[in-house]
Amino acid sequence: DGYQTVPVFFVRRIVEAIKKVGGVPFVTDNPTSVYNAAYRGYTQETCGCPIIPVAGIKDGYVTKKEIDIEGIESINAGGALLDADAIVNLVHAKGHGNCGYGGAFKNIALGGYSTSSRWNTIHGVVQRDSYFDESKMTKEHLEKLRAACPRDAPRWNEKEKKASLMFYNCDQCHGGKQLCVEADEGKTGWSINPANFDAFQELMAAAAKIILDSFDPAKIFHLNFLLDITPYCDCMGMSMPAVIDDIGIVGSKDIVAVDTATLDLIAKQGVNESVLKKIPEKYMRVNPDLSADLHPWQLIHGPLKDPYKVVKFGEARGMGSSKYKLIEVLSAEETATMEPPKHVYESGPSFY
Repeated sequence: DGYQTVPVFFVRRIVEAIKKVGGVPFVTDNPTSVYNAAYRGYTQETCGCPIIPVAGIKDGYVTKKEIDIEGIESINAGGALLDADAIVNLVHAKGHGNCGYGGAFKNIALGGYSTSSRWNTIHGVVQRDSYFDESKMTKEHLEKLRAACPRDAPRWNEKEKKASLMFYNCDQCHGGKQLCVEADEGKTGWSINPANFDAFQELMAAAAKIILDSFDPAKIFHLNFLLDITPYCDCMGMSMPAVIDDIGIVGSKDIVAVDTATLDLIAKQGVNESVLKKIPEKYMRVNPDLSADLHPWQLIHGPLKDPYKVVKFGEARGMGSSKYKLIEVLSAEETATMEPPKHVYESGPSFY
């Protein structure tokens, strides 16, 4: 549930524009989002085209793709997405617990794959680099670490009898004294390492490249909607305070450029301090020094969740360039001199 996604108002108009040039569009996303789409206002009637699960109705219509990141050998790309002749990547720009920022890369990398690849493989990659000695860990010791963490990030899996860190929750104590590490007292070598956070971003870049390489580069376009910019991903299934004021819409055929420009604009805008200060700490802790030389997403999610990492990984893989030219379309100065529309009110049926 929740209303802070790409407004269906824009989806409908993009669908209509595609139809005008002879296209036969469909909207696609992971099965959970598709089966719950109506709760967020997305239906075939409101969007103007079918809404199809990215990997089929039972999430089994996939194409196995080879990959080599952190020992991972393959992931399953959504067959319905790969059936398309062109792709328009509609993105709600927002924060993300694992990597600080969810944009065009994240939308393709996580939205373009089956559920098991999305959750178990891509999200699970953060656990592949060892950060403690499992042979020395006990449930009782883990509970000690958990009690020290204000974000409830250290976790114990009773079924598997294993400890882990929920990296999504971890804000690295915002660069200060790492409370869980301190509570470990060296017993297991528990540590908070950049490698675990970076692995997620590197795999996102690689996964996005696999999808985009399946399309003609001339038939790819990305639109980032910098509206209702929330601190966490839309999959949280609830509405959240917008922690950064609305900025606009950024478009490009270059995924590296569009996400770099988006991050730069968010950095320029800065966080809405009055909103952040009202959010209870049990939901989200922010850096106590909001003037620190960090990107807004690092102020919220911690310094090791550098939102630029994914675009750097993407650029290194030849997916685009972080050097861009921002061309403003219909600037405030331009629209201020335009004539108002002929129909000031709605032009539909009237009963007076």
